[in-house]
Amino acid sequence: MSTPDDVAKDVIDQAAADKAVADKATADQAATDKATADQAAADKAAADKADAGKAATDKAAADKAATDKAAAVQATADKAAADKAIADKVAADKAAVDKVVADLTAELDTFKTERDTIKTERDALKTERDALKTEVDRLEKLTGKAAKPPAAGGGGDKKLTADEWLAEELKKGK
Repeated sequence: MSTPDDVAKDVIDQAAADKAVADKATADQAATDKATADQAAADKAAADKADAGKAATDKAAADKAATDKAAAVQATADKAAADKAIADKVAADKAAVDKVVADLTAELDTFKTERDTIKTERDALKTERDALKTEVDRLEKLTGKAAKPPAAGGGGDKKLTADEWLAEELKKGK
């Protein structure tokens, strides 16, 4: 049989064993809770990291889109500026060509006017020559001999002008 001390010792040992089991269960539960909490914290950290990575990726994509849009706007502006420069150059070249054409047309008109003036002077000289020939013919009829004016090699040794020669011929005819 057991003595009360043995029973008490058994009860104490049992209580100690129960306490040890309970402490182990509590420790196991605490370890499980800690592991669960650590896992939840790790999952939250991973989720936060994924969210931060997604946010960084989204920001990088947004920045690239903004950069691409700015580059497209700049390219459009550059093309517009280049097109305007080309149009301005074409307009300037056309204006220069138009000025050259206008200058050449004015010069051509001047030459035509000079040509017409020279033709008129030539025609007047022909008319004067014809009148002088007629006068020479009339004088030849009056004097009865062919008189050569100084321009045709006549006039003798003297170098007379046409008017002086004509005056002398008229004196001879009287």
